[in-house]
Amino acid sequence: MQDADYRRLVEDSPLATVLVDRGPSGWRTAWANRAAVDLFDGVLERPLAEVVHPEDLDDVVATLERGARADRTAHEWRWRGPAGRDVTVEVLVGGAGADGEVLSLSCWDVTQHVERTRDLAHRATHDRLTGLPTRELFEDRWELARSRARRSGDVPVVAFCDVDDLKQLNDEHGHLVGDQALARIAERLASTSRAGDTVARFGGDEFVVLVEAGDVDPQALGGRLREAVTDVPVGLPDHREVHVRCSVGLVQDDLARSRAEVLASADRLMYEEKRRHRDG
Repeated sequence: MQDADYRRLVEDSPLATVLVDRGPSGWRTAWANRAAVDLFDGVLERPLAEVVHPEDLDDVVATLERGARADRTAHEWRWRGPAGRDVTVEVLVGGAGADGEVLSLSCWDVTQHVERTRDLAHRATHDRLTGLPTRELFEDRWELARSRARRSGDVPVVAFCDVDDLKQLNDEHGHLVGDQALARIAERLASTSRAGDTVARFGGDEFVVLVEAGDVDPQALGGRLREAVTDVPVGLPDHREVHVRCSVGLVQDDLARSRAEVLASADRLMYEEKRRHRDG
């Protein structure tokens, strides 16, 4: 096969192919076939820093620096796509020049596969109704928080929350209204949390909150949670509203006890508050 024939074959291939070379300021794209031009946004003759996602750039450059010695493992990188949308591609790196200064990148678009896998993983670890982490994910995060606490000394705070009279609400107005109440409570709890906190649906009408930050005042946190889940409006089919609330039991974690024992303490405090609500 002549070089011109090979070039036409690559140019017309549905497989996105990019040639990169080492310029004065680092690696840059030197050539791309039609499939790559369609897949990527403005890929031609640009520094890699402008076309590769910033979080993947170090790995891309390190792989290219290995050049012809690079293994044949497919690398998963994100490149800039049309309209500013990232495209996730699997890439095989190969030599395209005798001096190793020009490399070929053969790219497969795996964006939809990655998004589908990520979505399935999210569904497996998050509650369908509220979108909150499940009990299993909460317990994993709690164990990690305890490991960090053993090193830092910053012991987490755990709050157990239970919706008051949810059964009565379901019996009087139906389970769709009860589900709406759970979703609204979840929104309220999530709105009070910070980026590093975990709010999870523990099961049924129960929620748990894990706060790792060492500067948290448990009493102030309890006050914020109670304010968030008191007098929560829930719409009824006839356009009236009912209001629901949670009882809250909050404890400082105790690393000398099991997670189940600590949660049982929070549960006990929550039921004491629930009794006060009923008596009041």
